[in-house]
Amino acid sequence: MTATSEIRFSADGPVKVQSYLRLTDSTFIRCCTYEDEAPILTITDGPADITITNPGRGEVTEDDVRFGRLLAKAVNRYAAELEKLAAANGAMAADQDSAGQAA
Repeated sequence: MTATSEIRFSADGPVKVQSYLRLTDSTFIRCCTYEDEAPILTITDGPADITITNPGRGEVTEDDVRFGRLLAKAVNRYAAELEKLAAANGAMAADQDSAGQAA
């Protein structure tokens, strides 16, 4: 299972739902666009189905654009961090491979 959710109850606050989606080869991500309605971003993996869109029906506001740009900025940062760590892991793996070879 690549998706989990938990519900947290607090005596002095609202109920909080927290979901985790681990992206794998079975994760499907797409953005549906329409000529005169807001786009819909979906992330699907097994029983998890996440839909992101604006609250209006067809109407797109400055706030919608601002939130879309914040989402894009966060996703770009996430991808950049993955690339950095993957490159470091690749360099470490290459170092380990060459360390085992005779000179």
